[in-house]
Order: sequence, then C-alpha cells, then structure tokens
Amino acid sequence: RSRASAISPVPPRAHTHAHTMHAMTSHATLAHAALTTHSTSQAPRGVLSRIVNSAPSSRAVRVVPRAASAPAGSALDALQAFSNVVLDAKKSVLDDARAGLDLGPKAGVVSASVLAMASRAGGRDAGALEGAMVYDKCDIVTAEPVKYECVIDKAMVNLAAMWAERVEGRVAVELFPTSMADDTDALLVKARHYANMARDLKIVPEKLLFKIPATYAGIEAVKTLEAEGISCHVSDVYCAEQARAAIDANATVVQLYYSRVNAWHKANPGKTTSADPGYDLARDALAYARVRKAKTKIMVASLHNKDAVFRVLGVDYVLVSQRIIDEMAKAPASDVGETIISDAPSSSSSSTAALSKKAFDDALANSPAKTELAIARRRNAAADGDLMNYIKEKTVGLNV
Repeated sequence: RSRASAISPVPPRAHTHAHTMHAMTSHATLAHAALTTHSTSQAPRGVLSRIVNSAPSSRAVRVVPRAASAPAGSALDALQAFSNVVLDAKKSVLDDARAGLDLGPKAGVVSASVLAMASRAGGRDAGALEGAMVYDKCDIVTAEPVKYECVIDKAMVNLAAMWAERVEGRVAVELFPTSMADDTDALLVKARHYANMARDLKIVPEKLLFKIPATYAGIEAVKTLEAEGISCHVSDVYCAEQARAAIDANATVVQLYYSRVNAWHKANPGKTTSADPGYDLARDALAYARVRKAKTKIMVASLHNKDAVFRVLGVDYVLVSQRIIDEMAKAPASDVGETIISDAPSSSSSSTAALSKKAFDDALANSPAKTELAIARRRNAAADGDLMNYIKEKTVGLNV
C-alpha cells in the first residue's frame, strides 16, 4: 500500500502487525539530530581533506545505519507496516541516553540556522565553515558580500558532505540566501552550483536533496532541476494546487503540514466545507501522485499527537516528534485503527492542467500557504542574516 521509498534504502515492510522494527527509514528533515549527535563524533578523514581542497577521492560513501526497535504489538510497530516513520529531531530529546527510543540521526537538513549552530558548537562539524574560509575560489573574490556568500555556499555543501557519510538516508540542503524563493533563475544557478561543489567532494548524488519552497518560481525551478537529475524536496505545501504542481514537476519529496492546515481553516471559516482539510490535502496528494504514476513521495509533518499520525496512516512518510514516538510505542496496535489514507479515493478532480501564476497565487491566498510562506520568509531571513553576521565576525583580521 505504501510505495517504495525514494528517500531511504529501507522500504516499508509487508502489512502485518506482528513484527520487529528494523532500521528506521530516513529523511532530510532530521537536521538537529544529525547536528547534535555528530558535533563530537569523528568525521572520516577523507571527507575533511576533500572539504578543504575538493581533491578527488575514490573512497565510496560509507553509510552507517543505527538500529532501533519498537515493542511488538505496539501502535508504533503497526504504523510502520503502512508508513515510514521519520523522527522530527527539532522537537525531540537529542540525548540518546534520555530518548525513549534511539532512532538516531538517519538524515539531515543543512540550512543557515543549522550551519550557524554547528559552527558555534565547535567539534568536527565546525570544520565545514573552517574549510570554506580557506577555499581558494573564495579567496579570489574581493567584494565582501559576495565573498561571504561564497564562504557560506561552500560551508553548506561541506556540512552536507560530512553528514552524507554518517546518515543512512539523504541530506537536504537549503539554498542560500532563502530570499531567492521567488526567483526561478537564481534558484537554478544556486542549485547547480551546489550540485557541482557536491560532485567535487564526491558526494553520491542519490544522497542529496535540495530543499526548495513551494512558490510558483520554486516549483518552476524544481521542474528543471529534476529533469537534470538534481533531486528536490519541496517544502511549505499547504494547498492542493501547490501539491499537484510539485508532483507534476516530478519533485522527489513533497512535504505537507497537517495540523497547520487544519488550524488555519478553523481560524478562517468558510474557506472549505471539510471537517478535516489537512487529511483531504494528504489524501488527494497521494491519489494524484498515483494517477500521475509519479515518483514523488508524500511526507506529512505538523502532526501534534498520535491520533493525527494515525489519521494519515498510509502516506509515504510521517514526520513525528520523539514524544509522539514514545507514546505510540506504549500504545496498543489496536489504537491505529483500520483506515488507510492511501486506500481512500480522492475527492477532487484529477485534472493536470498547469496553472498560471495568477491562478496559483490566488490559490495560495485562499489557503494557509500565503500566510505560512510569509512566516517562513521572515524566519529564514533572520537566520540568513544571523549567519552572515557570524561569518563577518569570524573573518575579522583574517584574509577572507
């Protein structure tokens, strides 16, 4: 009932409630787990040397899986027969000794805020920025803003390279600066630049995703990048028009937000007659991907309790906090219920007609998307500015 995983080498298992959980599947949203756990670990020397000088290396990427187990007969055990469970480490206890279940860092997302955290924390991951500060292609740049952006770009890819050798699944990289969200050409230039730097570091292409928001320009960029073999993770999807456009663009992953969608519609009555618009969005995106025979995998985030997780049972990926994982591990399998979202028929049209920019923007304005994208822009702009200021402080007195 679930399609094979495009994110992790471990697909969902056969549909049975009596089994023991194998290694967890992975995805690009586990940034802080990878950051916290890895900041004191020993990165392979081959990666560190390549980060500084981009020298070719014949050594294959080493994937180090970490096992976790769910109690047999538990709701968590049952859930995994239908959906891949992904730990949202930004909301979890990151100390393995205190976590109820050690899911471990199975993937990572590299962003401005994560890079700043890694650099300030010290340890091995701080080497991503340190290597970028002596990158010869940045040395020849004289204009300060351009030089700083060059250093940040290299550091982002350096950190992705370090994590790609540590995690079982993929690493997603946000494109800096995030202000490019409405500029297709800028997104294309930056994604290709990152992909080329990743190639210089010998990162296996299948280990990377480039995370791009579901603006009209962003989806146009995704369409071109996917056609070029550059895998993309489309985020900030809050309405059917965004989801369908991203699926038509052949995005590798499309990320929806269940509780945020429902909360917005509750605060803005009259926009829908549905009692559960978050469910409808996930159900219809799955159905549309199936009709289109698309490779796209649907991830649902913003799941605030275990009942919300069970509600979307059958999507490709559910992004959940450590608290909810522990709750599901203690709950009986019977709590999961019998409803499988991937079996439910879509309630909307299967038309594949492309939307004009105006029609797309109108759809955003009549859904949570416009508000949520604006919130994300402000948050990302603050993170970008913080990282830029940190780079400036680090380079005082240095020839960078």
